[in-house]
Amino acid sequence: QNALYQSCHEDENDVQTISHKCQVVGREHYEQMTRSKKYQDRQDLYYLAGTYDPTTGRLVTADGV
Repeated sequence: QNALYQSCHEDENDVQTISHKCQVVGREHYEQMTRSKKYQDRQDLYYLAGTYDPTTGRLVTADGV
């Protein structure tokens, strides 16, 4: 939950499809932040879980994920 994968894939999206900005941090930082009451219920906080290469279909998970 709340894991995102980075990719070099590109899409064109209408600006109206953007609902809000979010914050993406490393897994360790994410775990530290979510232990804090200030960030526990945030719906806009994500961590970087790895990378995806759309040309090869290869998914590489980050250490500790």
